[in-house]
Amino acid sequence: MAQRNHFPSDIATVLLAVSSLVNLMNGLKSEEITMEEFLRRHELDSKSILVSVKIPDWDRIMSISLGTKMKLLFETYRVAPRPLGNALPYLNATLMAKISRCASSNGMVVGDCRFAFGAYGTKHAIRATKVEEFLTGKVPSVDVLYEAVKLLRSIVVLDDDTSYLAYRSSLAAGFLFEFFSHLVEGNAESPNGYVNGYSTLMSPARHLDHGKVSTLLTSGKQEVELNKQYHPVGEPIAKSGAVIQASGEVVYVDDIPSPTNCLHGAFIFSTKPLARVKGIELKPKSVADGVNAVISFKDILGENLGIKTGFGPEPLFADDFTRCTGQYIALLVADTQKHSW
Repeated sequence: MAQRNHFPSDIATVLLAVSSLVNLMNGLKSEEITMEEFLRRHELDSKSILVSVKIPDWDRIMSISLGTKMKLLFETYRVAPRPLGNALPYLNATLMAKISRCASSNGMVVGDCRFAFGAYGTKHAIRATKVEEFLTGKVPSVDVLYEAVKLLRSIVVLDDDTSYLAYRSSLAAGFLFEFFSHLVEGNAESPNGYVNGYSTLMSPARHLDHGKVSTLLTSGKQEVELNKQYHPVGEPIAKSGAVIQASGEVVYVDDIPSPTNCLHGAFIFSTKPLARVKGIELKPKSVADGVNAVISFKDILGENLGIKTGFGPEPLFADDFTRCTGQYIALLVADTQKHSW
């Protein structure tokens, strides 16, 4: 789906970042290509078969590198309109990097890294290769991340007709920053006790675009005191079950399989107001098609009562006269829903 129909797949983005290999077969010819090559290709013809997708064993690969004190960072990101359900994402990403202790400082050096971004309006997920090459061999700092984010913005380019264009673009930069931010905060401290890079950032000469000083602040908090006199009136309260309903995961009656020998009913409505009901006639074919019964007010043993309101009682079925268009005249019971209609 990701390759043929340009579906914004979360799985394709993950497979792309971990350097998966795709095994294809066309007739008697077998071919193994990278996921990146597979996504860039035209859709497979009717003679081609996707045999398998191989994911490298990164645990084994990293165990070989244990002598270098290397660690593997891996994280997936996804932002969608709803936290639950199957909503398509605004943007998804998978970031992976090998890091090791720097010999000349207390910081961590970025080794081999792979960054994949998808679902932002492109045909398929892409690798941010230029960002990977830029960060390889560098110690993450504010300046380094700032340059990496600028480079990423030039790669993750959205079409002008893409919805939430600015928001999606900011998500890509935010994912990259969040992935490396703990390494920046954990770098060596300067002699004055500040985190390495902080004093440099506070220098008037170190300004970023639009005259703003860069910052490591990633979250904030604001407390607002509310008047509790009429609590909970005015307080925004989520409807019970709203999330599961909006996500499409709630089970409705039509989602439940019918039990054995189940009967289905459908109301017969009046098409005219204040009309005399002379009788109910069914086509002979309808009776043969599984109609079991037609229930009207004559079949009710007790009172023909549908509902009681402040304006008085209302009958369940129309008797000799209909009161309005759409009033129930009878209930038709059949062996299937199709036959009842």
